Amino acid sequence: MSDVQYQGLVPVRATIVPARAAYLVREGSRRGFRRAVQEASTRWGGVTEPILAISDDGHVTDWVRHVVSVSAVEGLVNVDLSEAEANATASELGLPWVPIDRIDDSGPVRLTCHPSWLEAPAYPTSWVIGGSSGELWQAVAGGELSDEHLELMHDQDLALSKPVNRDGIGRAQLRGHTWLDRTMVSLDEIYASPAPLSTPTVLWITTKDDLKDCWDFWNVRALGPRTFAKMPIFLLPYEDLPFWIDFDKQLLATLDRPNEFSTDVIITSASTPESELHELAKRLQLTRAENAEIKYSTRFPVTTERRKAPFTYTVHQGVTRFIGFDRRYGAIADADSHFFKGRATSVNFDSPVSFRVEGGTLVRLESTMFDGLPRRDPVASLIAPGATWRDNSIQIGDYGRSRFRLELTVPGLPDALQALLTEKVGSYALSDKGNLAAAFHQREEGVQALLEPNIYEAIRGLTTPRSKRLINELSQVIGTGELTEKIMDLARSWAVQGKRIYRNVSGIPGVPGAAAAVALERLCALGWAERGLEIKCTTCHTSSFLELGSVPSKEGAKCPACEGRQQYTMESGGPTVFYRLDGLVDHVSDQGVFPHLLTVAALTEQQTQSWFMPGVDLFFDAESRNEADVVGLYGGRLAVGEVKTSASEFTTSQLTKDVEVARKLDADFYVMAAPDNVNAETRAIAERLCIEAELGLMVLDREDLRPSAATSGN
Repeated sequence: MSDVQYQGLVPVRATIVPARAAYLVREGSRRGFRRAVQEASTRWGGVTEPILAISDDGHVTDWVRHVVSVSAVEGLVNVDLSEAEANATASELGLPWVPIDRIDDSGPVRLTCHPSWLEAPAYPTSWVIGGSSGELWQAVAGGELSDEHLELMHDQDLALSKPVNRDGIGRAQLRGHTWLDRTMVSLDEIYASPAPLSTPTVLWITTKDDLKDCWDFWNVRALGPRTFAKMPIFLLPYEDLPFWIDFDKQLLATLDRPNEFSTDVIITSASTPESELHELAKRLQLTRAENAEIKYSTRFPVTTERRKAPFTYTVHQGVTRFIGFDRRYGAIADADSHFFKGRATSVNFDSPVSFRVEGGTLVRLESTMFDGLPRRDPVASLIAPGATWRDNSIQIGDYGRSRFRLELTVPGLPDALQALLTEKVGSYALSDKGNLAAAFHQREEGVQALLEPNIYEAIRGLTTPRSKRLINELSQVIGTGELTEKIMDLARSWAVQGKRIYRNVSGIPGVPGAAAAVALERLCALGWAERGLEIKCTTCHTSSFLELGSVPSKEGAKCPACEGRQQYTMESGGPTVFYRLDGLVDHVSDQGVFPHLLTVAALTEQQTQSWFMPGVDLFFDAESRNEADVVGLYGGRLAVGEVKTSASEFTTSQLTKDVEVARKLDADFYVMAAPDNVNAETRAIAERLCIEAELGLMVLDREDLRPSAATSGN
């Protein structure tokens, strides 16, 4: 019989996006910075790739961390740090790295393509680029290709033009016609949070081709809003700007923008004195703002009013405040796929990007077919070779084409859990309690019934206290210190063979007769208990339970032991009905497994996309065995926990051991569960240990596991 299960037609959202990089450059290295600019100029989306300044002592500044955090790059490229320095920096930033001479063939950042491999708009007919022998500001403003790179690309129609005059790069910036603008073809922001606002135009002025100005400008522009809001930003040379004929008029034309902010232009510079910035503003026909504060309009729908001359300016306003938002880039296509479990699922869609050449790209797929799966790479590799998770999407490296066809094998939650455990432990297997729980799971009815009113209490009331009673009696005879594990195992083995107890509706502790009757009948309906009559023999003095099916319909009561004529136990209305647990259910309860199953039931009810193993032996190495009562997936997160019949069993040493097991498994959170109340002191200890281990904590006790009992006060 086939295990293939058709899950239906599901929507899939595909995002085509380049693998973007951040460059590691030694602080103050003009050559290293320029080399990074040249490399970014050869890459799709290169204008959005930040260049990180790393000091000689290897210190990673908060600014560098912030840039990496909000830029959403895939990896790092080392330009001029030593291997040891690059390793240390990459480790601190939590990203893989490659040397710059391996950028095209190693690591995740290789999955991009040359900007010329994408179909460009008909206009402009050419893109302005700086020359490799020109000033640094021109390379930063417009892009730069090294002579070696141009030679490699000699057979491509790059539609490049180098400016005849020094103002060519400046004017091309205003029109959006630089080569770096070309790197943004078919690439938009598709997500930004918090939503950025459009900003005044930023004029970044550099004097004497200042490295700091060029570097800071590059990164602010790389992180500026592009789709959901606009931040026009231009790098201009102080010495040349006054001599560019009609540049002021061209600039003023770009300032006719929606009236969404109060000041039109921010002029900033690290190298130019403020007095000279004011003088420059006059030459550009800008009026100094009376109030330097930038104010925004948040009206919706967006205003149709336009900013009009005279246009105002302010100087040295911090512009990094405009770039502190998380963002994602890409081009989106939507498709529907027939989703199967147990065989490959094909995802097909037309590319939203027009590739002229099959260059590298990333494909990100978001779909409900991935619901419940942990966003971890061992699980991603089950879906497709080499796949990773990016946010809530599966990310696959591919080559650009007009139509994509991807084959995915989506694992079930048990396979996903197996992949996570295999990564962390040498081996694992169901514990003794886990095997009993697995046997119980074979029943048709699920464990969710345990959450029904008084079901657990009725099971506990009917449980034969075999092993615990026998062990207690042995301890009284031979002493607790003499109870070796072998003797205790023997006691449990003999106890299994003992006689099962039975009770009537008045014999369930803490549950009133009417409620007990409902619960006991529910156990019978589930197949977990059986009804019968009782004979207390006056001849051989034995008490016997007779299943109703074995009670003769036309004969009197007869003792099963001595066959003497007897009477059934009676009450005012006739023979008393007794109840007895099924043999497996009785054994499972005696061994303390039902609190495990109760915990699984509660977790699964809270989060349906869940799957658990109730009792696992974990071997991190061949010598040590660790046990976890609950290991599983809870809505895509790995949960590891301990379950006790009584919350009083959660000692500090027990919690310390349990939390350490969860930490070694790289769990998302630790579960502590008991069907009675976990007190505040125990919770506090667990919270402290979990904080130290960087784990979340979930506590399940009477209110969660026995809500009906908690309400009734039972």
